[in-house]
Amino acid sequence: MAGISTYLWPGQVHIGAGAAKLVGAQVQALGISHAFLMTDPGILALGLLDPLMQSLADAGVHVTRYDDVIPNPDIESVHRAAKAYHLCGAESIVGVGGGSALDTAKAMRLLLGGPNDAGISEYSTRLGAEARPAPQVCDMPALIAIPTTAGTGSEVTPWAVITDKKEKAKFGVGTGNLLPTIALIDPELTLSLPPDLTAATGIDALSHLIEAYVSTNHQAALDPLILRGIELIGQHLREAVHQPDNLHARTAMVEAAMLGGIAISSNWLGACHALAHQLSSFADLHHGVAIAVMLPGQMANNLSETPERYADIGQALEPQLMPGNTVSKRGAHAVKAVRRLIGDIGLPARLGDAGVDQSLIPAMASSAYLKDFNWTTNPRAIDQVAMQQLYDEAY
Repeated sequence: MAGISTYLWPGQVHIGAGAAKLVGAQVQALGISHAFLMTDPGILALGLLDPLMQSLADAGVHVTRYDDVIPNPDIESVHRAAKAYHLCGAESIVGVGGGSALDTAKAMRLLLGGPNDAGISEYSTRLGAEARPAPQVCDMPALIAIPTTAGTGSEVTPWAVITDKKEKAKFGVGTGNLLPTIALIDPELTLSLPPDLTAATGIDALSHLIEAYVSTNHQAALDPLILRGIELIGQHLREAVHQPDNLHARTAMVEAAMLGGIAISSNWLGACHALAHQLSSFADLHHGVAIAVMLPGQMANNLSETPERYADIGQALEPQLMPGNTVSKRGAHAVKAVRRLIGDIGLPARLGDAGVDQSLIPAMASSAYLKDFNWTTNPRAIDQVAMQQLYDEAY
């Protein structure tokens, strides 16, 4: 008897230029009169909230604005946001920003739906059966997720990643209950994203698609969606980085990021993310930059296990240069294509180039293996020694 496949699909999704301006009508349709609009200071300074605030005002929705979201949200920042929500009396959350804003919104939503004395770390997936059960959807406020980057896919995933500063580790929270109620994916909001962040978030989206495609938790029905996302990135990420005002490229990238989010929600990730998370926790490296440094080496390490699937990835990413001989060479082409793309968009190829202290490597390898379980669905078996070797090779 075949095994049972489990798919976590997003809820109501609107994608396309101008989608963010639907926020007022969408909140109104939920019967909500007071929204908690949360973002970070950078989004506020860019003026990206202005059309959203106008849309909410036109719909008669009162707004409490909260702009204290931080990069790599930690336990304290999540609790701070939840407290602000309680104090203002809002009825729903509108999260606007990159992965940090949307992860903060989803994590605080867990807190708001659970008992008042619960801490966000009690919901950590690393606790396994000892984790506090997630509240039901009906007990949590509605969440409208509006991304301003094309990277994490957080607007369509049921997970949030939070930093534990004391442990110097990241942990995930979430279940299927935590999928955003509505996602408004508007490429126009990404036009002001600078080239370096466009590059970093784009590679993050690519890593989601690649790791999901080779995951041991592979779900065959997702294959066409994943390969479509990889193809979009191969065709349009360079354009989005070097031609920031190219709306066509930006539209392709938000679609690819969304597909990446759908893919990892069901297929999970791999060792690259376990390694990259430590670089953010220990060395304060931007997540996308950490991914860029670690992804090619991790792919090369996995090649012997699943060359056919890496060959598919290479074909989708860079078909014009695809070798036509053996499967192993076609799989290796995927690694070369990723390295080429990373170089073309100006991201560092080495940990040393990214300013990471080499002395951190042993502690990061230990943390990646013992505290971050994304590696459990890596196609090739991996241990702490292998993780340290991957860091060393990337240095």
